[in-house]
Amino acid sequence: MTLGNTDWGGLAVLTLRNPRAAAAQLINWQLPRGVIWTALALVSCCNAILAGVSELLFPSPVPLPSIMMNPLMLFILLAGGMVVTVHALLWAGRAVGGQGELEDVAIVVTWLQALRAAAQAVVVVIALISPALAGMFAMAAMFIGLWVMANFVAQALSFSSAWKAFGLMVALMIGLVFGIIVLLAVTGLGVWGLDANV
Repeated sequence: MTLGNTDWGGLAVLTLRNPRAAAAQLINWQLPRGVIWTALALVSCCNAILAGVSELLFPSPVPLPSIMMNPLMLFILLAGGMVVTVHALLWAGRAVGGQGELEDVAIVVTWLQALRAAAQAVVVVIALISPALAGMFAMAAMFIGLWVMANFVAQALSFSSAWKAFGLMVALMIGLVFGIIVLLAVTGLGVWGLDANV
């Protein structure tokens, strides 16, 4: 597969029109695992940079922890989170009857993150003109992203329905939140690393 000949714009449009078909195309590329992980790292880097630029141009009304303002740490968090997400989706999906390989899940997650980076760039540009419009665009992109993700996961794990994939994603999210709460309780840390008694 020669990525240089890929119609990226066409693939992006296909992702929105028929996400399962787009996922099937991505999986059929059968890219080596190393190439996929490298692409995921690059996409995470782009997302970290865009998040930093967005925060500099439009500071959050709620003070963010210093770790979120460090581009390197933000990159590590994003990349690490994506790696964990890929493995969690794969093994949890197999546990409920899904079939698929690590590369299948990794490539669809990577492509979705690339599209999110593009959407974030658009949000930054729109925000320079109209913050309200940028907020609406970001909200729409979030919901569309969830729909695309559910279809991507369904295709990668050979689920018959995107709803099954969506249920898996919700279950994993609940498990993640519960795990974080337990971790904070065990370590005695509160939100954003503050003492829980403060």
